[in-house]
Parts: sequence; structure tokens; C-alpha cells
Amino acid sequence: PASYHTGTMCGDIRLAASAIALTLLCSVRAGQLPLSPPPPPYDPSHLEGQVCGQPPNGYLPLPCGSRKVVGVVEEQLDPDSNGPNVCNVITTALVNETVYKYQKWCTYVYDYSRMSYAPLCTLQCLPTSICSSGLRPDTLKAVQCCSGFETCPSGDHDYQTYFYALYYTPVPQPPVGCPIAIGCTLYDCLKRQNLTEFLRLVNISDSTASGPNATTLFSLLNTTDSKITVFAPTNEALASSLQGLVLDPVLAGNIVRNHLVVGMVDETQLGNQGKFTTVGGATLYSTIVEFYDNINFIVYTTNPYTGPSRTDRFINGAQIVVKDACYFRIDACPGYPYLANTRQSGQLQIINSVMMPANETIAQIIFNDPRFRNLSDALGNLGILNFLNQSYPRTLFVPTDDALIAQLGPRLVDCLTLAVRGPLNNLLLFNLAEGVEYTSSLSRRTYLYTMLLSYTNVYTFPNGTILLGSNKVQIVQPNIPASNGVIHIVNGLAIPPSFNFGKCQQLVPTAPPPTPAKPLSTLLATPVVG
Repeated sequence: PASYHTGTMCGDIRLAASAIALTLLCSVRAGQLPLSPPPPPYDPSHLEGQVCGQPPNGYLPLPCGSRKVVGVVEEQLDPDSNGPNVCNVITTALVNETVYKYQKWCTYVYDYSRMSYAPLCTLQCLPTSICSSGLRPDTLKAVQCCSGFETCPSGDHDYQTYFYALYYTPVPQPPVGCPIAIGCTLYDCLKRQNLTEFLRLVNISDSTASGPNATTLFSLLNTTDSKITVFAPTNEALASSLQGLVLDPVLAGNIVRNHLVVGMVDETQLGNQGKFTTVGGATLYSTIVEFYDNINFIVYTTNPYTGPSRTDRFINGAQIVVKDACYFRIDACPGYPYLANTRQSGQLQIINSVMMPANETIAQIIFNDPRFRNLSDALGNLGILNFLNQSYPRTLFVPTDDALIAQLGPRLVDCLTLAVRGPLNNLLLFNLAEGVEYTSSLSRRTYLYTMLLSYTNVYTFPNGTILLGSNKVQIVQPNIPASNGVIHIVNGLAIPPSFNFGKCQQLVPTAPPPTPAKPLSTLLATPVVG
């Protein structure tokens, strides 16, 4: 304080104490301090004149003038070349330019360590003149995400990426673009992603709701605390699946609820044998196909993997084409900043087909279908039917009774089902796999691990035909959904190489494997991987 420097405090001490020693001490100390204000700062005119745009080392430039944005125009670019939701953003502004220059300003502060004043100088950037008369227009162009979207966060790269890059020629990947919608609610994100067909089902379902307190799908989706994940099919997928179907509110509501999963499910939770419950009470299963699942450890000149990414994720056979497609942001909410505690509690996954979950288990479907009457009895006797009634996800490749007799002959079938059941048990386990493999994921594999603890080959052809096993049986009716997996009807059992039929071995027919439903002449000689 100034009073301390001028000796006022010491004067108070003299009034309070009569000791001569204190008086002398104050006099000495007072003599060391100036009794007048410090001298004014020295003239800094010789340091002036440096333009702020070119500051001395250690100082940042300040902007020249004011800028007022008066218009923004977005021109969406070709998604095939740039990725989704990428725009050429043209910003028009009015600029009033001002020249700023640095001026040095100094003052004095008392340095108690040296018992004297020392100069303290700073540089200040001050306006000196207007270098433009009035406002002038200015235009900036930039390629960036369209408003309401952002690019994917970095990720989906693992240590295999570098390892396999040493052995395979990289496959050009499509541009990422800006696939993630920014919204306050899931309903906002569905609108931004232009999922109009899915929203149409929501509106049809809610059309019969009445009363202010009626529970609607709109109210479930249009909240900042949804705690659900939407697996929304693309407009093309819904239009194709629902073509010619008359949608009443009940049916539309059931379709939507079978695509709403309880809880927040992001990409990392969609692994193999992932199990999820929908708002409608159905069960969904996720499957992944990793890049390295299809690699044989030999050196290729080109990468054998031709999928769109290194990790493809599926749920009930529907491939997730845009992962984690919604990002909740506070400033996108009406009423911001009063929603300071809002955080992301739901998610949006965009899929390429409509999911139709089933209520019956694999065992119930086989038991109730007359085409599998004899095989169902054999499965029951072996205890496999009870196994297929459990909630663990499974994929079953099963022939009809007629197809099995055509493949093995009636005598061998009778021997396996009535007399010697061990070989039939092993055959059925070889045609049963863990997890849920619809043809969408199965067609991207070259082999499949079976419940017999061995691998069976998978051959996929460009026309969609899939053959299994070394004897190349064909899937003739794919993707029959069950509450605990999926069933594929084949035209015979896949048989392991050099399989031993035990006491029934002498009844094995010498005929070649069954002819596929589509002649092999219609297939390419080389199967497609991925």
C-alpha cells in the first residue's frame, strides 16, 4: 500500500509506542523509501510501430478488424468420391479492417529483494487506424462436414492392421466422410440421417394413441434420456421388405419395437454371440467377421479380403453399415445451457436389412415341421433336440428327411437312426455351429468352427450359392430365424473327410455327393472370399 511506502504505518507505530528504538528504526526505514510517488513510465515511442500481424518472439498476433458472417451456403459433394455428408461450405462475411500495432508500456514496481524500484514493461496491441472505409464483403470456401454431421472418431484399427499390411496389398477403402449425425435426441438423429421410412412406421404406430399421457414411440425416441439403441434399416431395405404390405398401427409398432434394444449398445458391444433384448421382447444376436478370419498364412500378391472394412458387424443377419451413427451434443438441444447434465444414453446403428425375430427355438421349429419328422425323432433320441431348445445361440444346417435319404440311402439312414447312433450324433454336431451365422456373415467366411470341435469349409459363389464341407452340400433354404439362432436347410449333411460310420460303414453308398440344387455349371470355378 502507498501508506506503507510513505511511512504512514511507521507513524502509527510511533504514536503507539514511545520506545526510542522503534522511532529510530522507523526513521531509518523511512529514509530508505522515497517520500514521493514513483516517476512516470519512460517514453516508449522508439518501440512503437510493429504491426500486430508480425509480433516479436513470444507474442501472438491479434486479428485485424471485425468480421460479421452474413451467409453460409453448403453444397453437398458426391458421396462416392468424398463420403457421406461432406459439403463445400461457402461463408460470406462483411469485414471492417483495422490496423493494430504493438506499443510498449512500462511502469515501476518495488523490488523488495533489492530494496529499490525496477521497471516492468509489457507490449499492448492497440488500434491505430482504419485501413478500410466501411465494410467489404469477404468469401471463404472450405470442404468440411455438412452442418449437423461429423466424421467418425479414430478407431477400428488394431495390431492386425500393421501385421497383415506386411503381407497383403492394401485394398482401397471407400472415403469415410461424415456419417455421424449430431442431435439432442435419437429422433433428431433419425431425421438428420434421413431415415424417413423408419420414421413413417413410428408415425403409423402412434396414429391411434390418444390422450396427453399416452405412451408413444415418438415420446420414447424424442427424449434426452432414452436408454435405448435403435437398429434402423435404411430406406431401401424397408421399402424392399415391406413392399405390398398393408401396414396397420399394430404391425408398424411391432416392426419398430423389434428394432429397439434396451440399453445403450455401441459398436464395441456388438461382438460374437452378443445377446440383446428388444423393447418388443424379442432376442437379437450379434456376429462379427474379422479381417484375419479369412487369412491363410501364405503370402498373397493381393489382399483376399474384399469387404468394406476390417471388422464387419451383424445383428440377426443385418449388417451394420453406419456404426454409432448418433452423437448427442448439448448445444443441439433446445433450452441449452439448462441441460448441463445431459449425457448420451442411447445410440443409433444403421443396418442394411429388416430384422424379423422369431419366438420359437430351433428345436420347436424342427419338431413342428413335418419335413423333419424322422430327423426330429433322431435328434430327440440323441438328446440334441433338448440341446437346441436352450437359449445359447446356435446355427443349424439340417436336411429334410427326403434329402437325407437321397444322400445316404434308406438303409444307411435306418442304420444310423435305429441301430448305431454314435456316427449320426457326430454328423449332426458337425452340422451345428456356435453363434448365429446368417448367410450375410457366413458368405464372408472360408471356414466355420463346428460343435464337433473341427472346421468345415465354406464356399461362396458370386451368384449367392453357398456350399459346405468337403462334400459340398448346398444351402437351399437359408435364414430361418429362431429365438436362439438360425436354421439353414441344406440338401444333405456335410460330412468330414474320411468319416467313419462305424458298423454302418458297409452301407455307405459309393455314389458321388449330392448334386446341388443349381448346377455347378452355373457357378464360377473359383469361389469368392468375403
